Amino acid sequence: MSLFSTMNTATSGLGASSTRLGVIGNNIANLNTTAYKAARAEFSDMLPQDVYGQSGPSQLGKGTQLATLTILFGQGSIDSSENALDMAISGDGFFVVNDGVANYYTRAGEFYLNDSGQIVNSTGLVLQGYSATDGTLGATVGDLQVDLNPLAPVPTSEITLTANLSAEADFATTPVAALNLLTGTGDTLEDAASVADFATSVTVYDSLGVPHAVTVVYERTAANDWSWYAVVDAGEVDITSLGGPGTPGSAFQIASGTMTYDTDGNLTTFTQSDTSATDPWSFQAATAQDFVFDFGVDTTGAITDGRIRMHNGSSNVSAVSQDGFPVGSLQNISVATDGTVYGSYTNGEELVLGQVVLARFPSNGGLERAGGNLFRETLDSGSPAIGAPDTGGRGVVQGGALERSNVDLEDEFVDMITAQRSYQANARVIDTANQTLQELVNLV
Repeated sequence: MSLFSTMNTATSGLGASSTRLGVIGNNIANLNTTAYKAARAEFSDMLPQDVYGQSGPSQLGKGTQLATLTILFGQGSIDSSENALDMAISGDGFFVVNDGVANYYTRAGEFYLNDSGQIVNSTGLVLQGYSATDGTLGATVGDLQVDLNPLAPVPTSEITLTANLSAEADFATTPVAALNLLTGTGDTLEDAASVADFATSVTVYDSLGVPHAVTVVYERTAANDWSWYAVVDAGEVDITSLGGPGTPGSAFQIASGTMTYDTDGNLTTFTQSDTSATDPWSFQAATAQDFVFDFGVDTTGAITDGRIRMHNGSSNVSAVSQDGFPVGSLQNISVATDGTVYGSYTNGEELVLGQVVLARFPSNGGLERAGGNLFRETLDSGSPAIGAPDTGGRGVVQGGALERSNVDLEDEFVDMITAQRSYQANARVIDTANQTLQELVNLV
């Protein structure tokens, strides 16, 4: 092997050390890049040269060459952030973003809402997922679109009560039955509540989202029997028999019924009669509506939500609910571990707005960097399998958080020192070969 070959061998070492330093420098430069995946330079020896000695043929190395640059897809640490739409992946998988032409893949979960309600990254690429309509997820993966419109009101249709009616209540008289509650111009709401054995109120909503108070009064009529009456302010309703609203403050009965209890205080029989069957009514300017009252059993004896029992002690309500709500504006957005995007509204409602999908590749190492924290698929990576997080081996999504770079600064510094020493050693080999050649020239 000539001295010139020795210099060529050392030159390959210089190139390898330079390449390694370049990779290390790029890793350190991206130390603060969200979800950046460190790279590693891998080298292989060159095809050796055959040489012959006394013991026979041997091989002499001719230096080194770059084999590949491997991307290290180890998990980066996850830190919380102030942006609810920031997302971090814990486990395998990539967010899918689209520029209108092609899909790209990224671990960087810095996302925002644009003025069209699309979830986008800092360069405007649109996050892909399942969009939702009225809280129901679609079946096709596409641009993830959030409905920014106010949530339309839903009129109340069902009222549920959990309460205790006192087993010590007097049943010698039934004063509520003597009140004028059906004309809309008779006794007041205060009259109905004051003469009853017990009364409670619940806020309901009409088709316009306007709130109204429904007062339910209970009157014990026998040892195991009760009557109940649901009344509203007559000034808030249009009554067909009156041709318009009733007298403000007067009680208008919208429903009534009876309840029968067994000797253990459990409700066994329930009846309900709606006033609309004989005198149609509606809240002013709204669609006519009736309510289903859930007290524990329905009119057929089947068990329902809610539970009104009869025991000793004072009458009291422990829970009351209804299924309507007024108009609401989008207030907050959150992301669950399965990628579901939820919207919280000013009316207290929560609605599914969409679901993020993740892509999983047969070989992450085969992906190609596309810049901007993006990867693109290649033949080596294989085709992506796209689906919901936490399914099919995909990781989970953590909302309001970001994945940090997986660059280990200490390791990079150690590698930098090693690469530097390697460069110096190869340079010294060249210098030594040069000095030896100079000695050869001096012999001439």
